[in-house]
Amino acid sequence: MKEDTKRAYNKIRRALEERRVLLDRFGGMKLDLIQVANGEWLYMLQEDTRHSLAIEGHFADERELRQVLKGRKGSVEVFNYFRTAQFVYEQALQDAQEGIWHLDLAFINNIHGQLFRETPLERERGRPADGLERRIQGAKVIPPLEATEYLRAFVRVAQTLLQERDFLEAIAKIHTLFEAIHPYRDGNGRVGRLLLNYLVIRLGFPPLVVKGLDEADRRRYYQALERADRGLQDRFPPPEPLALIRSLDLGDWVPLASLLGEALLLRLERTAALALTQWQDLMPLDEVARALGVSRPQLYVWVGRGRLLVYRSGPRRLFSHPWLFLGTRERPPVLPPSLPPPRPDWTERVARMGRLLFHPEF
Repeated sequence: MKEDTKRAYNKIRRALEERRVLLDRFGGMKLDLIQVANGEWLYMLQEDTRHSLAIEGHFADERELRQVLKGRKGSVEVFNYFRTAQFVYEQALQDAQEGIWHLDLAFINNIHGQLFRETPLERERGRPADGLERRIQGAKVIPPLEATEYLRAFVRVAQTLLQERDFLEAIAKIHTLFEAIHPYRDGNGRVGRLLLNYLVIRLGFPPLVVKGLDEADRRRYYQALERADRGLQDRFPPPEPLALIRSLDLGDWVPLASLLGEALLLRLERTAALALTQWQDLMPLDEVARALGVSRPQLYVWVGRGRLLVYRSGPRRLFSHPWLFLGTRERPPVLPPSLPPPRPDWTERVARMGRLLFHPEF
């Protein structure tokens, strides 16, 4: 790993840990803080439909989503994704609370099965494409024919990496291996991203959006994935965990790990800000500056350096709170050592803050 790349990667790791500690101070991940972001599924719709919806935020429930997407092409797959994501994310949170894992072949096939309910691929739901040649558009890796056998090996590889490797390295290599195996005839990207979010929620983080709508973002993701699967491009090793891990170690996994880390940072900051509303409301930045006794320019310096977390409501509206100040060398954080019981209506406040403001007439 080059020195500058190593520094950037370690900076992301430290920032993630610092923010997760803050989230833990606010009570950690809760079901009301876990949102299926619109950025996870909007790419499934036609371009004209995507542009008629704001891409920030989330829908509060499936009824609201159905109202907006009624009659639009691709809506069935979006509904399936929304429901499946809710199931996966709730399962991950329950597993985190109970200290168990549901990362097995049945769970993975179940995710695929739910994604393709009442679609033309109904007969293939939850069935790996054993014996069928599969190609990944634009990729150099060729998926193995023994899809089920490699999925079983994938589960064991994932368990080993989560125990033995750094968190970001582990999830980057796990995601790389699943996408390279490409076990289903269709839907591998969706299953892979839901599995990725199962892992991050199970490990105490909020779900992330790994591939957005912006062409540059999508290109960066695919390029990072191609660098990470270099060890699998010449030929797939046998479906044995140690052989697969050795091949993954030959790839350049750092760009993908860094990309995932950056995506997690964005969602983690938003989630920490939402969690704070259990006790107090967020403030405009002018009020935060006054509460901290600093100038507005100084406050923006802290925001730019990642020392003050902000909640972004639209492209220009920023909110924060003195408790979201992470501190500097000269000035410590101001979060009290103990917090009172949460406000009884905090979940409704979170729902209002996160609701999508859409304009179907555009």
